[in-house]
Formats: sequence, structure tokens, C-alpha cells
Amino acid sequence: MGKMVVIKHAHESLGRLAERLAHHGVEWEEVMVIDGEPLPGPDEVGALVTMGGSMGAYETEEHPYLVDEMQLVRDLVERDVPVLGICLGSQLLAAALGGRAYLADRPEVGAVSVELTEAGRRHPVVSKVDGRRVFEMHEDTFDLPPGSALLARSARFPQAFALGSALAIQFHPEAHNCQANRWARTGAREMVERAGTNPEEFATGMADAEQELADGAYQLFDAWIDGLP
Repeated sequence: MGKMVVIKHAHESLGRLAERLAHHGVEWEEVMVIDGEPLPGPDEVGALVTMGGSMGAYETEEHPYLVDEMQLVRDLVERDVPVLGICLGSQLLAAALGGRAYLADRPEVGAVSVELTEAGRRHPVVSKVDGRRVFEMHEDTFDLPPGSALLARSARFPQAFALGSALAIQFHPEAHNCQANRWARTGAREMVERAGTNPEEFATGMADAEQELADGAYQLFDAWIDGLP
């Protein structure tokens, strides 16, 4: 097996993802594409995680590395290499595999209930958030790629899909509440306000859901890691 690669589009901690990879003894390499670090070739990758960021998957002129990243995703899925996309990563998966990523009418933020489809309830990874709220912080969404299976949705947006070796999740299981609250107070404050709330209300909702957010996130990451070849 090739190496585990985590593509980062922001200078943020991997949070719970790093904790669970370390717990399972999985070593990984971080690639800071936002800083110009080169992507590996598909032959070098045994599993890929592509993380969130402030840019849109469609902003390829401003961020041309997104074109190469989507090509890498396509190559890996064709080779049946596991790929996990989180938030922006889910939108990149959708766009790379024949769907579409685009700006939504209004952001979705905070602790949000999701409903699993029948396929989602059977899915070994996404089923771990069944009946639990998840943490959302996004203003883009996606149309599903052809042939994919919708696994979960919120009242407003698709939240997870699977296609071959690719798993896309719109929410942020990696982020601890302290990190989420920092986003809401600083860089994402305007997004939070456009969603119709404020950092204080956001923090209250996150605190109310803290245990189920953590339990669902850890179990989701454990299940994905357990399924790696």
C-alpha cells in the first residue's frame, strides 16, 4: 500500500482525524497545496483525505492546483484507492466525478440534524452519525455525480455520498468545538451572520450537541480507517 496523504487547503489542525489516525497507528503525509506544495502521483497514494478550505471547488482560476487535485481524485477512484472528502473535499469529489459544486443560496452552520437514506443507514461509515447532529460550516453545496449513492442530507443540502472508493461528507467531523467556535468568531463570522445567527448563539448550539458531535465523529473516523486496505 502507498502512503496515507492528507491534502490541506488551510492552516488548520486535523483535530479528531489526526487523533484517530494516530490511535490506529496510521502514519500520514500532509500536503499544503495552499502553500504550493506539490501533489503526489497516484502511484504513491494508498489512501487520500482532502480537507476543507475557504475557497470554492469551482474557483480554479484563482486556485489552479484544484484542477490537479480533482484529476488526482479521478485517477485514485479509477484505481479503487480510498478517498475521503470533507467539506470542500466533498465538493471537489462531486465536481471531479461528474457532479457540480456551486455557491448555495445561504450558508449552513452549527450543529445540524441529518437524515440518513436507506443506503446511508447500511453504510459502514456514514451510519455512525445516524440519529446524531453534525457540525456544519459551509456556503457551497454540490449536485451528486452520476452513479453515486446519496447517504445523508440535512433539511437543505446533501450531506454525504459514495461512489466507488470515494466517500464525500459535507460536514466537519474533524473539528473540536473550540476550533469551530474560533471559526465562528473570526474568519467565518460573516458566514455565521449570513446564516441568521451570531457567534454566541452558535457556541450555545455547539455546546448542547458536543457529546453527540464527538461520539459520531470518532466512530465515523474509526470505521473509515478500519475499512482501509
